[in-house]
Amino acid sequence: MSDRYRRFAPSPPRRFLVTLAATLALWWILTGGAPGAWAIGIPVALLAAASVFVLPPGRRYRLSLRGLVVFMGFFLWQSFVGGLDVSRRALSPRMSLAPGFIDYPVRLPRGPALTFFMNVIGLLPGTLSVGLHRRRLQLHVLDVGMPLHASLSRLEDRVAALFGLRLEAL
Repeated sequence: MSDRYRRFAPSPPRRFLVTLAATLALWWILTGGAPGAWAIGIPVALLAAASVFVLPPGRRYRLSLRGLVVFMGFFLWQSFVGGLDVSRRALSPRMSLAPGFIDYPVRLPRGPALTFFMNVIGLLPGTLSVGLHRRRLQLHVLDVGMPLHASLSRLEDRVAALFGLRLEAL
């Protein structure tokens, strides 16, 4: 670990407390705060938080506020348009579906931004990340005839802006 990274890395006790708080909050949300659920939730949260003493810290990254605003607008619009497309296909008597797999060459570097990109693809209707092999992302799609590469490239651009990254050349 470089000296520069050490200077800005949160201390293990701080990571422990943040992880514990986040895990307990997630448990409370998932169980609706049911009193009986805490018998399992508290030990699990403590184990998750204790993992910070064993596992190395992840890569540091920063999020751009401007990138977040732009990304949210883009994502909401794409979700709306994608939802309309899926609804149209589902309600159509001929259901124009041609499911299959496509490959997409990713430009994001490995790390949190690429993981986020792969997960966001799965939230958009009609696409699902299946795997990453070297620099190619395999996707399952509802219709292999859809022009997805341009949409995926725009999404990748927005994710890069969100994380304040420059995309790698292909």
